[in-house]
Amino acid sequence: MRINPRSIAGPLSLQNNGALDWGPQGLIAYGAHNSVAVVHVESLQLLQVLSAHSYCVNSVKWCAHNPYHNLLVPISLLLASSDKSGRVIVWEALSGRKVNELVEASRISGNVTMAWIPNTFLLVALLPPHNIVLWNAASGTKIWKQTFADMMFAFSLDPFDESKLVALGENSLIFINDLDMAKAPSYSPKKYTLALGTKQDGHAASGGLSITGEYHSHSNSMQGLIKIVHSPYSRNKIFLLYPRQITIVDTELMHATGYILQDRGSSHFIDIFPCTSDNVIYCLHDSGAISIRRYQDNVPYQQENCYQCSVVSEAMRLCKNAKLIGLQVKPFTEEEILFMLTDGRIVGWRLFDCDGPVDFLSEVQWDDDVRLVMIHNTGTNSSPPFCGKVCPALSTKNSHFYKPLLALGSHSGSILIVDLTTTKTVKELAIHTAPVCGVEWVANRRILSFSNNLGGSGPIKNELYYSDINTGRYQLLRSAHKDKDDVPIVGIKASYLHQYFIVLLKDRPFELWDLKTLSVIREMPRNFPPVTTLEWSPSQNHSLKNAKFTKKEDTIIPEQGDGPVREHFVFTDTDGVVYHLMVEGTVIKEGTRIPPDSQTGIINSIAWRGDLMVLGDSTGNLSFWDLKARQSRLVPTNRGSIKKLLIAPGRNTQLLLVMYNDGVDIWDSAEGEVLSSLKSSKIGEVVDVDWGASDRPVVINDTGSIHILDVNLDLAPSQVTALSVHKPIWLPFVYNQKDMMNFKIYVQHMGWKEDWDMKCPESCTPIIWDSMLHTLKLRDKFRTLTLLERCLVTSALFGDTVEWKLWQVLAYYLDQSSPLTPAFDIIQDNKSYLQDQIKKLSVQEVCRSSDSHRQHCIHRHILLGHTDKPVQLLLEAAQDSANFYQDCLRASLISSVSDSEYTVDSNVTYLSSKLSEATTSDYGERVRMCDLILRDFISSIA
Repeated sequence: MRINPRSIAGPLSLQNNGALDWGPQGLIAYGAHNSVAVVHVESLQLLQVLSAHSYCVNSVKWCAHNPYHNLLVPISLLLASSDKSGRVIVWEALSGRKVNELVEASRISGNVTMAWIPNTFLLVALLPPHNIVLWNAASGTKIWKQTFADMMFAFSLDPFDESKLVALGENSLIFINDLDMAKAPSYSPKKYTLALGTKQDGHAASGGLSITGEYHSHSNSMQGLIKIVHSPYSRNKIFLLYPRQITIVDTELMHATGYILQDRGSSHFIDIFPCTSDNVIYCLHDSGAISIRRYQDNVPYQQENCYQCSVVSEAMRLCKNAKLIGLQVKPFTEEEILFMLTDGRIVGWRLFDCDGPVDFLSEVQWDDDVRLVMIHNTGTNSSPPFCGKVCPALSTKNSHFYKPLLALGSHSGSILIVDLTTTKTVKELAIHTAPVCGVEWVANRRILSFSNNLGGSGPIKNELYYSDINTGRYQLLRSAHKDKDDVPIVGIKASYLHQYFIVLLKDRPFELWDLKTLSVIREMPRNFPPVTTLEWSPSQNHSLKNAKFTKKEDTIIPEQGDGPVREHFVFTDTDGVVYHLMVEGTVIKEGTRIPPDSQTGIINSIAWRGDLMVLGDSTGNLSFWDLKARQSRLVPTNRGSIKKLLIAPGRNTQLLLVMYNDGVDIWDSAEGEVLSSLKSSKIGEVVDVDWGASDRPVVINDTGSIHILDVNLDLAPSQVTALSVHKPIWLPFVYNQKDMMNFKIYVQHMGWKEDWDMKCPESCTPIIWDSMLHTLKLRDKFRTLTLLERCLVTSALFGDTVEWKLWQVLAYYLDQSSPLTPAFDIIQDNKSYLQDQIKKLSVQEVCRSSDSHRQHCIHRHILLGHTDKPVQLLLEAAQDSANFYQDCLRASLISSVSDSEYTVDSNVTYLSSKLSEATTSDYGERVRMCDLILRDFISSIA
């Protein structure tokens, strides 16, 4: 079973908050400390870990490109990530290749906010507090940079107009309306301050947006603002997220038109996600619950709670180490939701109704029994590991069931069993109450582990467990040693034949245990030398019988039959003396004593394989002992104290893994030379190391990440291919591009038959081709769909945003199956567009609070062809108003137009011409007057 070089992301940091994005291709990317992880959502397989950042990643964004349209353009999944230093890296997620690194020499204070310009490779980024930069991510070219006087901390790009964005300032909202791909926006954009009153219940009251400088007497309503996001469902609407309310702002009126309020006893808002296919908002609460708020069309509009709560999921029981990171919704269909926790868990929910799972959000019948059901909850890695150990190596005896498993002992007291081939956590044993300090495999499916509260408060408490990872059963050892708990356990070492194990104690002689009976064979006497490190012999027929040292020993012959086999181990004391002992049954015999070398320090680690023994000391020296040739040599590493030595498994292997305080090295033990080196500055502080295979060192760092490397110790990411996943999943972008285009056309346009008769292309293996068919379950899913429905579903499967919109429009105009949402307002039919605009105008009328709002409503009514309502609004003008006379004239003009029959009234023509000649009139007023004349003329000749 081949182990590929790759990385496994560990738990997240609170600084990764918001670094989560669900791409159109069915992959999610999230920040895990300094790395970026890419996961296939449907199967929750970890596909890629990208490591190049030096600081915590705080933002990730997928580029929504359009694949499978041109064979001459290779498919590439671009992903942008940024860290808190302002460094932006653009990745090609399939290969893990770093496309470009975008760095701006400006001081950063806050999280970088990024957004891709739709259908381009242009990336706009806010580098707080003053700079906005536009890059060409494909070429790495900086197109422009603008520095603003005001501080900005986040922004939201308008999904309907990429030239507009709204930024969150220190005390205001900043509207930039001239975002251009060729030139920088203006230096002084418009700023607005949201002024809100305070109601008796503590919630914010209605308020307007005023130009900066005209401050209100109310408290600053920008304080506590978590997020700002545009509505993708309708134009000119933004949502302002606070812990206890959501404010809906109409950017045409520059006024708050609605509120979603939380009761005092309810959990706070953490994140929101407005949907495209329906006027729905997904809300994430700090209790781990998700609520769905739906806009009510069939009831009179109310500003407070204009979005009614339709569905609420069950709250999760969150521990203190699990904090919510972010919320994402499945692209296109929007019926699945997921969020992440800092312990690394991915929690997914799906909408269900009385008929089962929902396929599209737009098809949900909200009057039915709609509910959220949890469909994903990955294994937890709640805290970074203290230690790690790979199971015994592959051999002829275990080849039929062997899996390369890694046991991780964590700070929380749990033991995680990770499959190194699939990167999945297959087991979790929550048995310890203190941090796990050591793990030792004593069989292919059994482990020993110990923990203690050394360094904590209170008396020392040791826990030593023997566990079976298949059944989950465990047994507490040393339960009769409670009177000796004042001495912490510092290590355990099991013999290679799994007959014995030794428990190392701090400042006290060790204990020898029988692994079969789980009983103590012998406790060494008080005058026994203090042990600094200990190692068992990997084979029973090797011993330190060298006359070169102090005395000669008889040749050891393994015992035959069912009795115990003699095994050997060596240990060193604080003076550097090496002791050789033999164990057979309950008998312990002392062998050779080797005096210390004057040039060595305290021995910290020993590695023993065959006739080779390597010792590492506190001064950074490696001592290579050839037991057969009776020779030794001392090689300085110049890297400081050596913490651990491991010889690679397998026959005729000469690779030595050396762990230091500041990194790891791989040495050629035969030549005594360094083959490769890896510093902590590149990988983080190294916690533990081991060999996953004869050429696969495994490095665990302090953030909980696991790096499976090659002998060169390169951190290069692995190539994602169709054969690199451990079970069939839908990954169209890893197959041959031509085959996928043919497959896509076949699924969309060919007649569907009951018996599948499509032949596998020569360039695609039958196993891969069959996995695509079975993974998608196309035979059952597509047999009942129409041509347009198949095209719509296929475009979502391939992550094609352009085709998704195209088939939605064609389905409406050809089949009249479902109405187009306001997101397609430009290409809606006249009747639907008129209805949406009337609904929007009715909301604006309810929420208007100033003369400018009244004038806006009048203009909208005139353009919509209304006559009675604008006259009513015009006559509401106060007599002391500066526009009173003009409003009366306009009211009379509109009334005369509405009362005229088939002729153009002379008063309309005369007054309109005078108004058009006036220097004070604006172009908008002239257009509306001409529109009135044209309406009258058309009605007169009809």
